[in-house]
Amino acid sequence: MSVLDPADPAVEHRVLLADGSPVDIRSLDRRDGPALLRLHRDLPEHDRWLRFATLSPHALDTYALDAAASGTVWGAFLGAELVGAVQVAPDAACPEDAEVAVTVGHRVQAHGVGTALLERAVHESVRRGVRRWTAEVLTENTAMRRVFTDLGLPVAREADGPSLHVVITLPDPEDPAAAAAFARATLARAAHAARAGLGPVLRPRSIAVVGAGRRPGSVGRAVLDAVLAGGFTGRVHVVHPHAARVAGVPTVASVDLLPDAPDLAILATPPAALPALVAACGERGVRAVLVITSGLAAAGVDGAVLEAVHRHGMRLVGPNCLGLVDTAPDVRLDATFAPGAAPAGSVGVVTQSGGVAIAVLEALRGLGLGVSTLVSVGDRYDVSSNDLLAWWSEDADTRVAVLHVESFGNPRAFSRLARRVSARIPVLAVRAASSEVGARAAASHTAASATPAVRRDALYRQAGVQPVDDLGELAGALAVLSWSAPAAGDRVAVLGNAGGTNVLAADACAAAGLRVPALAPATRSRLDALLPSTAATGGPVDTTATADAATFAACLDVLREAPEVDAVLTVACPTALGDPGTGLGAALARPPGRDVPVVAVALDQRARVAPLLDADGTPRAAVFADPADAARALAHLVRRGADVARDPGRPLPADEHPVDLATARTVVAGVLDAHPGGRWLEPDECAALLQAAGLDLVPARVVRTVDEAVAVARAIDGPVALKVVAEGVLHKSEQGGVALALRGDVAVRAAATGFVAAFGEAWRGFVVQPMAPPGVEMLVGVAGDPDFGALVTAGVGGTGTDVADRRWHRLVPMTTTDLAELLDELPLRRGIAARLVERERLGTVVARVARLAELLPQIAEMDLNPVVCTPDACRLVDARVRVAPVGLDRGA
Repeated sequence: MSVLDPADPAVEHRVLLADGSPVDIRSLDRRDGPALLRLHRDLPEHDRWLRFATLSPHALDTYALDAAASGTVWGAFLGAELVGAVQVAPDAACPEDAEVAVTVGHRVQAHGVGTALLERAVHESVRRGVRRWTAEVLTENTAMRRVFTDLGLPVAREADGPSLHVVITLPDPEDPAAAAAFARATLARAAHAARAGLGPVLRPRSIAVVGAGRRPGSVGRAVLDAVLAGGFTGRVHVVHPHAARVAGVPTVASVDLLPDAPDLAILATPPAALPALVAACGERGVRAVLVITSGLAAAGVDGAVLEAVHRHGMRLVGPNCLGLVDTAPDVRLDATFAPGAAPAGSVGVVTQSGGVAIAVLEALRGLGLGVSTLVSVGDRYDVSSNDLLAWWSEDADTRVAVLHVESFGNPRAFSRLARRVSARIPVLAVRAASSEVGARAAASHTAASATPAVRRDALYRQAGVQPVDDLGELAGALAVLSWSAPAAGDRVAVLGNAGGTNVLAADACAAAGLRVPALAPATRSRLDALLPSTAATGGPVDTTATADAATFAACLDVLREAPEVDAVLTVACPTALGDPGTGLGAALARPPGRDVPVVAVALDQRARVAPLLDADGTPRAAVFADPADAARALAHLVRRGADVARDPGRPLPADEHPVDLATARTVVAGVLDAHPGGRWLEPDECAALLQAAGLDLVPARVVRTVDEAVAVARAIDGPVALKVVAEGVLHKSEQGGVALALRGDVAVRAAATGFVAAFGEAWRGFVVQPMAPPGVEMLVGVAGDPDFGALVTAGVGGTGTDVADRRWHRLVPMTTTDLAELLDELPLRRGIAARLVERERLGTVVARVARLAELLPQIAEMDLNPVVCTPDACRLVDARVRVAPVGLDRGA
């Protein structure tokens, strides 16, 4: 899936072809010249004609050797064999133009090699400033013409005799809409390829188990027993060097003696045996391996195992994993050592932890639910959550997805794939622990708040993934999402027969971010007609303890029909008079006028969550033992409803938030040329960079002497701010380096002289600014990350930044909807902020910062603090920016 994102051209980059086969793409160098020559020489005559428009290209040897050494060719390797190459040769007269040419070995044509190479070349070309490709394609070369067309980029053709002159316009970094269109096309191809790549893993026609003992008690034998007990529909082979039969299955002594090449080999042997065993599987033609064994790195065999997997073009699940399950009727594969058979159902599960996988299976079994597919990826050497997301994006048997991800190999690909899946089905993620150590070392307020957990949650939010904090919450969320429709809003009606428990339920709703509003007069009137005069119908609805099951169910019908209600939470407290909840199943079986979800609480229930059944035994809702669990689960229905209705928005418009990218790059390049490891920008460099994004600091002058500070302040009409410039001083106000509202020469000189004395040898000069009009102080910033992408932060600024610690976050690229939602979360609707902060002006600052961060990944940290907001402007009073080369350690 890594084809979705740019990569360092010197690093091998594994991608999947259309049929799911993995190839490795990297830039070629002089050492690859013989392989490139061999690729071209081995072409059949017709292929050579299509590539060169001649059967005997002149000086092919020289061309191949020179091209390999030019740094303009990328190759696709199937194992050690070069099977395709793309060259992007820049036009010396116009650096924005380049000629592109693709060569694919005849044996692997029509498998997507050319497309994979071109996608990689697009990213590299854009990174190098190329804007257009040209190509000369023979009219009869329909395959190459189709490859260019299918890229998802604008293509123009002009006939020129027997050939076509093709011009392909590459995505413009400054045009997010064009980049998004290419990303969508790439994503669709990559998702299809990932699904095809999992075919031998989840839909094998035959399997081989290696490491199953003659007697029960080993992990390998437990997996084999599960395979046989589950009724796998394909052929099962067992490899054992000594036994004639294991678990009743005839054996062969070694992999090379297998009667046919299985799609999947399950390996549960000691680590030392794995390199040779995986290599033997590849030589036999096995397409995928499931490695249950742990401790590969400790045994020093991890590299050899990966090398064998790559050399033979196999997929690898694990190592150090529980196994995998596919309950489809035509597969019925349970290849795990989990206790008990995996229940069949419609929940897809991927987890790095075998223990979490077992816990999820137990929770599903307790609810009467089951899995469609389950993959324990363990140490995740190859197959990851991204592959499973691609699988589920087109799997009609999966209706809810569950993720347990301890780390992200490719967060940007994860985001795009998760967004694709969540548009179809709910996606839940069990939050894993995240280290905060890196953030504690950050120098800026923004970077200090950009913890791994914050990045992860921002990723989940923008991808439509619903996080849960524990397995209990996961079970509740699975129950409501499996048995109830999404809620259209967050307005919850609480219906119960005891005032105290109603209050508990209402408080639980508030804690879960839900509203329990007063009911409309018309709704109250209908309830009053059903209930005694002592009942409370304003909301929450207290039916009193005398209400029987029929009355309770009738009240539920009224609430489900009320236009001011989006969901109902019922709390049934059994008394000596009866249990009012006994009629809820029948009530929910009746088709409602409105599809309003219901979550029930039964205070006498022993199970934490269970299905609420109708007379036919069909689950109609989830019933909980605790109102707090019910409210948390109901919040997932509300979130799902919001996700379904959410307009994803469009990329932040470049014309509304333009960035002078050339100027911004010049500023950054100048700094990195002189300081290759990066550094904090000087005040004038900050001003130039921000001005390139249309962000102007309050005018400031950097001066080097006390007398200059006095002279500059004298020329300013009104009070001034004086700030120290000192080596290693970033938080100037916290370190006593800011003096505000200074008037007159005496005050300015005294403050400046005090700074010189206080900061000693670290002192370098002063910044002199006019005082900004008073307003609401906000913070806008960026914390860069080469994997996740930049995180944009907004929140309370000024001296209240650390005291309030109220910040909200989004990852770039941001859409118009992301921006609107971020602004909605900021505390702008009450108090002085409601009067002084003009939402659209602040939104413009955030959008321009997001665009700058997206276009310049070299921005490692940025703090605009404070941004002083008044009704007529948002003024940037102070700014700090640190730049660092992309791909290197970006810590402070």
